Amino acid sequence: MSEAAVPLVDLSESREGPGRAVAAEAIRRACETIGFFAVTGHGVPQDVIAAARREALAFFARPREVKMQTPQPPERISRGYSWLGSRGLAFSLGNRTPPDLQESFAMGPVEPAPAALDGTEDARAFFAPNVWPAVQPGLQPAFEAYYRAMAELSAHVLQLFATALGLPRDHFDAEIDHHTSTMRAILYPPPPETVEEGQLRAGEHTDYGTLTIVRGDDVPGGLQVRTRAGAWIDVHPPAEGFVCNIGDLMMRWSNDHWLSNLHRVALPPAEAGNRARLTFAFFHNPNADALIEPIRGFYREGEAAKYPPARFGDLFLRKHLSAQTMKAAQGAGA
Repeated sequence: MSEAAVPLVDLSESREGPGRAVAAEAIRRACETIGFFAVTGHGVPQDVIAAARREALAFFARPREVKMQTPQPPERISRGYSWLGSRGLAFSLGNRTPPDLQESFAMGPVEPAPAALDGTEDARAFFAPNVWPAVQPGLQPAFEAYYRAMAELSAHVLQLFATALGLPRDHFDAEIDHHTSTMRAILYPPPPETVEEGQLRAGEHTDYGTLTIVRGDDVPGGLQVRTRAGAWIDVHPPAEGFVCNIGDLMMRWSNDHWLSNLHRVALPPAEAGNRARLTFAFFHNPNADALIEPIRGFYREGEAAKYPPARFGDLFLRKHLSAQTMKAAQGAGA
């Protein structure tokens, strides 16, 4: 595979038999070279995708004062509405940029925290209640159905990751049985006539968790990923498919043999017209108390671990909070 391309992996025969090994090997090569791959044959019903899209577009079309009735909480966790200019993803890498040109609506787990986390900081940070707009009762069931479908797909891909790493297929199962994943519907509106220097729809960043699954409109001003040679290339989603990328935790788990890669969302060229772009991004995260340490799979024969063991919750919160533009600008979340 050329590193100047995002490979396509067919998952339709990846549950059992030879097709499983084929899919796992394709994923391994993609994760070693560019950290991104697209999938088809995923089994997610198209009506689930369509319903979530319909409800998202209806929500973003509402007046700002209505959307602000379900704002992101003051603790800056991924719940509710984040307004245009409230986030800057490049801050997560310590890069100060103008705010990203996007608005979004986020949700977290639909199941309650496990009993072992009752009353803990992990429960507050990762299992906070979701907030839903009273004026749009159809949004909650549509988003929850999409979230559950993405969680199921993620669990399957994590089993393929285990196979790709030379581990038993259920290796990660115990680390994700109370996963702390979040989902964000993101609207990138038509950009204003004048933008600030360095301003993008989403600044350069890497993701934080195990796996991100993206469903986005294939229009100008979309997702771009950086190759190892330093070039930015456009990522085009397959028809009825998804784009996947690994996050920092999976890179850490692989002892840096897999690549959590820089990506961004560019501004559309002037000649492309004044078009908005809708994206759903599912950020799969393990259990809050999952211990993240380099895996002794086939990569680590005679190789020392590059990272000490660390809890997922501790690794995640520091980086997540720094992506909130106002907190970073004030020096908080450090």
